Amino acid sequence: MRILFNVFPASSHVFPVVPLAWALQSAGHEVVMATTEAGLDPKLFTNIASAGLTAVPLGGKEEIAASLAPHLAAANRPDRRTAEIDPDDENAWRTCRDMLIDLLGAHYPPPQAGSDHRPVLDTLVEFARNWRPDLVLWDPLAPTGAVAARACGAAHARLLFGMDNVGLVRTKTLQELADPSSGLTEDPWMPWLGPVLERYGLDFTEETLLGQWTLDLTAARMQYPLDLRYVPVRWIPYNGGSTFPQWLHTRPERPRAVFTLGQTRRLLNGPQGGFPLREFFDSVSDLDLEMVATLNNDQLSTAGTLPDNVRAIGYVPLNQLLPTSSAVIHHGGGGTSGACVAYQVPQLMVPIPMWDEKVIARYISARGAGLIVDPAAIDVDSMRKDLVRLITEPSFQAGARDLYEDMLAAPAPKDVVPTVERLTREHRC
Repeated sequence: MRILFNVFPASSHVFPVVPLAWALQSAGHEVVMATTEAGLDPKLFTNIASAGLTAVPLGGKEEIAASLAPHLAAANRPDRRTAEIDPDDENAWRTCRDMLIDLLGAHYPPPQAGSDHRPVLDTLVEFARNWRPDLVLWDPLAPTGAVAARACGAAHARLLFGMDNVGLVRTKTLQELADPSSGLTEDPWMPWLGPVLERYGLDFTEETLLGQWTLDLTAARMQYPLDLRYVPVRWIPYNGGSTFPQWLHTRPERPRAVFTLGQTRRLLNGPQGGFPLREFFDSVSDLDLEMVATLNNDQLSTAGTLPDNVRAIGYVPLNQLLPTSSAVIHHGGGGTSGACVAYQVPQLMVPIPMWDEKVIARYISARGAGLIVDPAAIDVDSMRKDLVRLITEPSFQAGARDLYEDMLAAPAPKDVVPTVERLTREHRC
């Protein structure tokens, strides 16, 4: 088979699906990965190629950068909207819906005045019609993968990078549309999606937003109770290729804790709008542990002089760090959380509201594998105490083992290949 992955232009969306792409490729299928040149992630195509996969650039860099500019500026405001489903807010799904519609509309802008060319979308459809994939696997934030699949007669399925917020929002939207008292009379997705479909002579079906089926990398116990067809896939941590540092060749003589905030430090609502790095590192300076902190230059500049037990590094893949670690402090991202589960490491989470961070953090905490820090009220002394608990109390290690056993219950990517092949045969035109 020929299989086209259509992913959102961020390495955080590419890395989770690499093991499945490997499995399909190793089974003899042709695999390519298409995404845009929006300039949001300068290492995106390098990361795809270094994973041994073929990248298909879709262009649209200038047009998409311009249309996304207002959204990127808004992301720095304290009152920013996110696509997170907050468990404590029964109306959060409506905010999520508005955010998704705005984001997708900006990411696939209409043709420029005086031109019939629609960047990205036209390139994707043209490539699909020429390459003729049997299957298109598309990111929930790249639903034009479904459009391309329908335009060329391929089967298509969503490939979830996290919780199915789109599925939940769509289900609730359909319930609202069916309820006369809701006041919602027109489908809010259609102003953006309608012209996209009309451009290729296609009508709307629910599969355009939800796929013919869904490959799901999330833990079964975390999934929303939706009436959709899910195919579970085990999360296999992949963080990119690198050289194994010599200092990691031997196990540490004392407990090792990893501190990482990914690329989201600017979104934390601590003092001065950022995480209090200097205060936190000072608070753990007297502990008998080794703190490995993955800090970029901007983050390091705010940390001041580091204590002797803190080692600052630019970047080391988590799959190299975690096997010798006793605890991880992180921002709540699904990739980091999934890697911690795979290596059975207790987690101290400062969940940044972007997509599903609070849901993941509460699930891990409820399973006894971690503790949560409120990002709006960071107290370094409390964090210090929580870190000590994670390292010294055996219950957290037991909770991490339980999550790992749950992860193993899902089929590995190689074991999903026959199911993908069968479903493709059933749905391909």
